[in-house]
Amino acid sequence: MSTNYQSKSIQHFAMIISFSFIASMQSCKQSPTDYATKWTKDIKAKIIEDASLQADSTFVDTVRHEMTLFKNKKKLKQYFFALREDHDENSKKIIYDTAMIIFFSTDQNFQLIKQPQIPKADRSYEGVAYHNDRYGLAEYNYRKGLIKEIGFHFKNLNVGTWVKYDSTGKPAEPVDNGNAEKLEKLKDMKYYR
Repeated sequence: MSTNYQSKSIQHFAMIISFSFIASMQSCKQSPTDYATKWTKDIKAKIIEDASLQADSTFVDTVRHEMTLFKNKKKLKQYFFALREDHDENSKKIIYDTAMIIFFSTDQNFQLIKQPQIPKADRSYEGVAYHNDRYGLAEYNYRKGLIKEIGFHFKNLNVGTWVKYDSTGKPAEPVDNGNAEKLEKLKDMKYYR
């Protein structure tokens, strides 16, 4: 074999290897929405772990109908209650429904917000907040637990594709709010541990 042919073969082989490497790296790259979905799942799990510590103090506000659990003067969980009256033949009862629960990270930067279904609400909500602004995957559900609407928040704005569902679970036409690339910035929002 000539030296020139060997040199071209090596160059050709190197190009194929380089192209294969670049192509494989591109195929491994996550979309912003895939990253945001995983980010949300991971953050939720860490917040729940932090908020599950044994509280050492509790504050109850009977005017605002809320209760906060603390550990070392840091919030673990905060419950907000909605009042409703329940009447029967002989009496009237005041019932407190849990309208919202906020779980806090130990550094207090992240919150997991859960708004369970209560009698007068038409949906429930679950999502993550960072410094009190909503980020990542957000899910709204009907009473029966079926998804009502799902999409992504970035600093309280709807970004990327959102899908609404009817009460049977059938999806409507997705709505693209644009700006899905903003979800890439979630990589900069690191959990403290």
